[in-house]
Amino acid sequence: MLSNQPGATYVVRTMADPASFDRFAAEYDRFVSLQPGQNVAWVIGLGLSGERALDVGCGSGHAAERLAEQYERVVGVDLSEPMISLAREKRARPNLEYRVADVFAVEDRGFDLVYSHTMMHHLPDYRGGLEHLKSLVRPGGTVAIVDNVCDLYPTPPRFLYVVGACRGFPRQIARLGWRDAFFEFRFWLSRPWLDHLASDRYLSRAQFRELYDDVFPGAQYTDLGFALAMRWTCDG
Repeated sequence: MLSNQPGATYVVRTMADPASFDRFAAEYDRFVSLQPGQNVAWVIGLGLSGERALDVGCGSGHAAERLAEQYERVVGVDLSEPMISLAREKRARPNLEYRVADVFAVEDRGFDLVYSHTMMHHLPDYRGGLEHLKSLVRPGGTVAIVDNVCDLYPTPPRFLYVVGACRGFPRQIARLGWRDAFFEFRFWLSRPWLDHLASDRYLSRAQFRELYDDVFPGAQYTDLGFALAMRWTCDG
């Protein structure tokens, strides 16, 4: 249930099976690999660097691998064991550690960067997750979060994804070639992925800003279309 009262606690109950990515981990890894920027363009574009970074909900490691080029040590955390196995197999680095863990189980402190991409809406306690991530960053460090938003539907209906995939298919053939475009098209229309999307529940842009402003005063936002991105510097 979502509340839009000022100062309210936002609790978002989403996935009955929080490990549902396990069912299509390899397919999702390939799907992300085909996306422009591989879902890491915004955070890399911030131009940040330092000693320690944390990627929460790291999936199969696309962002963590790139962050390992800018930070001396990176920790990638995800609840899905198959995803972490893929990350260790395909995107290992000497300065990169992958862990199978829940976000609330992360007890490390003092990160220069705490990052999360499209993970927060999966948590049963959205606000609690934000406050926990905030507690992990050092003074002067940055919390950077991207999460899905939708102003019309808390959970967009399946047909919108199907229609979008059909309309975009010719464009994707031109961008990717027939083989990869057809894989991507079939993935969009696959029942496990559509079931997963049907289990999601998104904040609207207004709810997102209200909640994040309350937890991260002075936050800066970038509208990515499908999501809002938030950047906040810890003053101490």
